[in-house]
Amino acid sequence: MDYFRLPSFMKKISIEHCLTELRIPPEFVALHAAQLPFDCRLVMPSGQSWQVRLLNIASGCHFHTGWSEFRLANNIIHDDVLTFTMVDAGIFHVKRYNPRTGCPRLSDLQEDEYGGSDHSDSPDVNTSDDYVPSDTEGGDSSEEDDYAPDPGVLDDGCPTFTVTMDRSNISRSLEIPMAFWRRHIRMNSLQYPVYFNMNGDSWFIVIDHSDTNIWVKRGWRRFKEANNIVVGTRCHFKLIDRNEVQFYVWFDRE
Repeated sequence: MDYFRLPSFMKKISIEHCLTELRIPPEFVALHAAQLPFDCRLVMPSGQSWQVRLLNIASGCHFHTGWSEFRLANNIIHDDVLTFTMVDAGIFHVKRYNPRTGCPRLSDLQEDEYGGSDHSDSPDVNTSDDYVPSDTEGGDSSEEDDYAPDPGVLDDGCPTFTVTMDRSNISRSLEIPMAFWRRHIRMNSLQYPVYFNMNGDSWFIVIDHSDTNIWVKRGWRRFKEANNIVVGTRCHFKLIDRNEVQFYVWFDRE
């Protein structure tokens, strides 16, 4: 399924009822209780995430321990409208909307941009502002033959590309197949950052491109080291949001 079909719910914040906890709609719980672990994680568009603990009592299922910290850290106020999209078991992408305009709050979209987040990065080694993959490094990734869906990945409607780390590419930056991007993502999204989501964390990634290649300019080295990506690691990138360009990432290791 694509991002818009993932399980989601909406809440209008009332400080009277949402100060220390947030009740999850019972209809959502009835449908998705099996995917609601004791510890959940809320991820904002900035890439920052907070752990919250579920409390299941007679009045319903609530985000409890950790909710106040999440609310205060993001300055969530009375009448704010929040949407919660469950991208994996217990992992929710949270978006906040101004009730007067119906638009996302700019502070949520701009916070920690280009370096403020714990998972952002300065330009990676060998991926400076002037770096462009050469033909001998990556070839022309615009060719359609360079991308084909991975037959070993479950077809759930979310397109996936796979990269296997070998001795020739482990020390360079990650390249996203141009054919994959052209087929599934708007080309004007190349000017914006993307997000890699894994194990409840969201990593802020800055990309760059030429006419024939797309590569990670900032964030790959830290992501690679934090997740112990080595020669032989097979990395899967599943596109779960085509608008904000977010990938869910997992690995097969030798």
